[in-house]
Amino acid sequence: MKTILVTGGFGYLGRVLINKLINNKYKVITIDPLIYNNNSKEKINRNVTTYVGLTEDKYILKKIFEKKIDCVIHLSGVSNDPTAALNPELTKRSNVDATKNILNLSKLSGVKKFIFASSCSVYGFTGNKDFVSEKNKLNPISKYAESKIECEKIILNENSKKFSVTCLRKATLYGASPRMRFDLVVNTMTGSAYQDKKIIINGGNQWRPFLHVEDAADLYIRLLELNSERISKQIFNVGSNELNLQIKNVAKIVSKIISNAKIINSKSFDNRSYKVNFDKISLMTGWKAKKNIDFGVKEIKNLFLNKKIKNFRDINYYNIKRLIYYLNI
Repeated sequence: MKTILVTGGFGYLGRVLINKLINNKYKVITIDPLIYNNNSKEKINRNVTTYVGLTEDKYILKKIFEKKIDCVIHLSGVSNDPTAALNPELTKRSNVDATKNILNLSKLSGVKKFIFASSCSVYGFTGNKDFVSEKNKLNPISKYAESKIECEKIILNENSKKFSVTCLRKATLYGASPRMRFDLVVNTMTGSAYQDKKIIINGGNQWRPFLHVEDAADLYIRLLELNSERISKQIFNVGSNELNLQIKNVAKIVSKIISNAKIINSKSFDNRSYKVNFDKISLMTGWKAKKNIDFGVKEIKNLFLNKKIKNFRDINYYNIKRLIYYLNI
């Protein structure tokens, strides 16, 4: 049974991924500070070992890497634009410095694969231009995107025959997770539509690519199974060409499923807009996204109907709100 280290395993994507790893007969070690999921007593499965702490904590990392680890999936860190802007120094420590530590320990301890969670936000603003691919020039317009680019450069430089590294520039995630977030576009719109009977959009003409959290997790499983040579020293955009959508059209999809919600334009301009090409990931790995926005909206709606979500504005569903509380600022 192979052992996978998942940093940020109690996060939005991490919890979905860990469940899939267990189902695919992997043993999992995870490190998570539990800032956003404070249920430290949660026991997922006997094949999951949890370390509570920060990924920049060298003492905890040293203890973890005393174990035999086959692959590292590095998800942890400050995970969106507003949260990264809140405290740039924390973003550097959590995203860049922690990545350096984990990368070095992985290589020294004989880890074979290192898979890094980057973001399509590195493309920043392309307006209504053609789709951007992995070969296009990057245009970061946030501290979060800048930190991801810096990490990519550091990681790719460490690739070798014995140590395969891969960077995944994921589209904006959506969908249900055991550690739910409502600070993601589709999730926010769905929560607001159901609870407040309105969907607020900022402008609406901006483009954004989307990816269901289950599809994202499935890709990580796929990469674990592939020969390292096929993905070594590669950057992949991760998403679906069909799910490059304008924000106003996402709002229309949500309003059709939650029919009593009104779309309101706040007239506040969001300067992030990019259309992304995802051909490379499908051609080189055989993976394709399977779920669409309708599916994600319906499953989130069901969380409300089944009383699993009672108040989508709860602080624990928003990374920036939870971090402000954690930092006491």
